[in-house]
Formats: sequence, structure tokens, C-alpha cells
Amino acid sequence: MSKVANTYWNRSHKSLSNSNDRSGIKKRVKCATPQWFIFTVIVSVTLLLCLTINFRAFSELREQFAENTDLNSEIEKLTTENIVLQEEIKNLNDDPKTIAREARKIGMSRPNEKILVPIY
Repeated sequence: MSKVANTYWNRSHKSLSNSNDRSGIKKRVKCATPQWFIFTVIVSVTLLLCLTINFRAFSELREQFAENTDLNSEIEKLTTENIVLQEEIKNLNDDPKTIAREARKIGMSRPNEKILVPIY
């Protein structure tokens, strides 16, 4: 190449590099934080978010399971109580001994029967 071409080439090349840096020295711009650190932070935040959501769901599942167990035991208790009350209703309707016993509890007696009242 000729001397003129070299001069022109060097000036145009310098003008392109000078547009980015005024001192004429090329500097490489480096990020303050490395890319692997940013990636690690993003993965860590995502992992913590997933763990938080799963922990909350597990806690709610445990509460629902405990409530279900309590309700099942209450249903068993009420079913047993219901069976006892149904037997008592049946006996009060059909059994004369039960009817007489309950009548005496409220102070009733047969016409020829004497009632003993305790004196204090």
C-alpha cells in the first residue's frame, strides 16, 4: 500500500476507536458482577420460591389431614350416641319396665302403689 493510503487508513481506524474512548486507549468495559454470580442468584431465588410454595402446600395438607381425622372421630362419636338414643327410644315405646322406671323418675305412680318420700 502507499504511504497516503496508510495514513488515511490509520486515521479512519483511530477515529472509530476514538468515538468510544476519548483518551485514545482502548478499554474493555467489564461488568461489576460476573455472569455466573447472576445466574446463581436467579437459580437460588427460583429454588427458594419453589420451596416456599411447596412448604405452604404441605402445611395446608397437614392441617386438612388433622381436621379430617378430628371430624371422623366426631362422626364416630355421634353415630354411637345416635345408636344409643335410638335404642332408648325403642325401649320407651315398647318395654313396659322402662316406661315404669321413667315414670317413677318424674314422680308418677300406679293407682294402688305407695310412694316413699325421704324426710330430711
